[in-house]
Amino acid sequence: MGGLTVNSDISLTYSQQDLARLSWGRHRRLRFYPLDPFAYDFNNTRNNHYPVIRSAQDTASPGMEYHFVPATILLLSDPNPADVTFFGLEEWPQAREFLDSLTLSDEQLAMMIEELKLRAWPNRADRLKSLLMALTRGNVVIVRIYDDITPPRRRGPEDLPVEEYTPKPYTLGPHDEPGYVPNPHAGLHNQEELTPDHKTSAESFKPIREVDMDDLSEVDEITKEALTNQGWDDDKVKQVLKSGDGFTETPFKSGDKIYGFNTAGRARKLDTSAYLLDETGMADVKDKYFKQGHWDKEGVKNYLALPCFNGASQIDAMEVTMPTTGIQATIGKATELLRYDGADGYTTGTIGKIMGGGGKQITLDTSALKLLPKE
Repeated sequence: MGGLTVNSDISLTYSQQDLARLSWGRHRRLRFYPLDPFAYDFNNTRNNHYPVIRSAQDTASPGMEYHFVPATILLLSDPNPADVTFFGLEEWPQAREFLDSLTLSDEQLAMMIEELKLRAWPNRADRLKSLLMALTRGNVVIVRIYDDITPPRRRGPEDLPVEEYTPKPYTLGPHDEPGYVPNPHAGLHNQEELTPDHKTSAESFKPIREVDMDDLSEVDEITKEALTNQGWDDDKVKQVLKSGDGFTETPFKSGDKIYGFNTAGRARKLDTSAYLLDETGMADVKDKYFKQGHWDKEGVKNYLALPCFNGASQIDAMEVTMPTTGIQATIGKATELLRYDGADGYTTGTIGKIMGGGGKQITLDTSALKLLPKE
């Protein structure tokens, strides 16, 4: 601020007065924008809390999603710059033409106004104008995401046409053999060169659902009793109740397979494994987050609300050894603080994250389980 006025050289008080005039005076030169405290994962709509509009098949590129986000999100997140669209004040007609191409329903437009915290006018024309003003003033930007990614051509003399391209087999970890295709999924958790700081996450991980163990709902009370009968202690019962909802009993027979995500190289302790997947749940996760021969570990983490110390880089397989009944729940949202560090001294700093959950987890008596050898 030095040099703006002579007052800046006199005292901190005068400097603050200068800043106030620049920010709030009649001829403002500085403008402040609210900054979302959480980085935004453009490739996982379940984990995001700003509007996502899928393009209409007959008006724009099919298979594309448009994320409408406050411009300040770009300070914390890193989409491909080529996919970020800004509109200037002089580009009102272009912005209007773009919105018209999306054929927004009244419900979609109302949702966008609410989630972007724009003025909610009573009629459609004014709501559309409010959105256009936010776009052309630079308050809101659009990030394009492509739903289906065509695999790249292999490089070198052995080039194959796209239709003959075959991804590498099912894998969770890094490879260095010739022809290996890097993990195509976005997100810090998918960056092999970055290591999450486990302590930061372990101390901050928190499910959003609140549970009063002295005043449980009827369903939660029944679930508490069932979990206790499975042999879980009071602390673990409370953790399971907080981790999700929609609890139902699910029978298992001897020979059924159970799965759990883990960090590569870490041994699983069955007596503490309260959050598992049955075959249906595992198939659901694979369908969503195993693409082009690679696991989207960031997506798995968000869908299953895994703490950062669970790298989702290993799948443990188990087998049911006797008939038993498990408790199935829909995984709820969770938050955590985390930090990713690189070997070269780079660090993201501590950032906040919301995991959207939504997957299905199974909790059962682990004395009825055995670990299977790793394939």
